[in-house]
Amino acid sequence: MKKFAVILLAGLILPACSAEKALNDSKANTAGNKAPVQSPANAAPSVSPPDVPGERTGEKVADPSIVDFRNGLPQGWTKLDPESEKPSGFETGANGLKLRIPSGKDLYGENRTAPRLVKNITGDFEVETRLNFNPTADYQGAGLIIFRNDSNFLRLERGFGGVGGGGGGIRFDRAEDESYDGVATPEKFPTNSAAVDLKLRREGRIVTAFWREAGKSDWIEVGRVANTYPETVVVGLIGVNTDQEITAEFSYIKLAPIKKP
Repeated sequence: MKKFAVILLAGLILPACSAEKALNDSKANTAGNKAPVQSPANAAPSVSPPDVPGERTGEKVADPSIVDFRNGLPQGWTKLDPESEKPSGFETGANGLKLRIPSGKDLYGENRTAPRLVKNITGDFEVETRLNFNPTADYQGAGLIIFRNDSNFLRLERGFGGVGGGGGGIRFDRAEDESYDGVATPEKFPTNSAAVDLKLRREGRIVTAFWREAGKSDWIEVGRVANTYPETVVVGLIGVNTDQEITAEFSYIKLAPIKKP
């Protein structure tokens, strides 16, 4: 009788254990098939919305200011070097900013890898720099930029060659949506001087470009263009190079308000 009771009790316990095991196995399999819950720490970074023209905020230039790079890169300016696999060199010191530009750095067509030092500026202004640069191949250039977006910008550079041809000289380029043209080419403003001053003046809807050999007093107008840029734009220095590596030296950046008569 006792033997029969033990057998009966075992028969009741074993199915219960088997059922519990099956339930646990089912839970484990279900959990394995579910996507894991992602914690905030491991969450994918949010993607910033695309830049909308007119939504930037920037500095209003009320007084002249000059940065000479003796104390490093200036506060409030941003270094851009989009191609991390082939970094550009930004070295600062008593002689200014030495920008080493590897081959393949450009801001033309599908290539957006040109190194830049930029700042958001609102309203009217003048931006000026002194540049020591001796380009010898097509295309190498360095100078100033006013930038709205990848398809709309103005470049004033001491360069060699480029759109429209020409040897060494000053060129002023405009990108506007799907078009890109040379407002002025080195053929029109040739120079063998490595040391030049460059200036862009924005006044309302008009941007005017100037240049002179370093140390001279009179500015030469390179060209002027009308644009529909927003109140705030990106302003700064740029270097481009599609030949052998080259270095451009910027002595300073100067920002100033427009002088009213």
